[in-house]
Amino acid sequence: MKRRSAVVVFGMVLVGMIAAEVSAATSATTSVTIVNANSERFTGRVTSPKKACMKNRRVTLYMKISAGRSYEGYRGFEVVGKATTKSNGNWEARASEAFLEGDYRAFVASRRVMSGDQVLLCMSRWGPTTHA
Repeated sequence: MKRRSAVVVFGMVLVGMIAAEVSAATSATTSVTIVNANSERFTGRVTSPKKACMKNRRVTLYMKISAGRSYEGYRGFEVVGKATTKSNGNWEARASEAFLEGDYRAFVASRRVMSGDQVLLCMSRWGPTTHA
């Protein structure tokens, strides 16, 4: 019984430490846009007031599809490309097959980064819809 109590207490301490680390992070806004689009590639940019939030960000490109379907929980959109940003926030997704004409949106995932001695939580964000 004592061993079980010790495990529960250890778990509660661990959860408390993780919660303290999460709350210690400073949130940083982020935006993502599609700058250029054609049948072969999409290019765009991730921006943030915190430069550390612009590099090595994971960007997913979605195409609008029939409203009745759902993919990965994003109703009405399907993944058609992925990219990682360069240090200046620029990204590029190339097509394995030609991109079709339609409406596209980019999504940048959240990411935790260090900027000097500060922990930043770079927020996730959907970009505006772009017709290509």
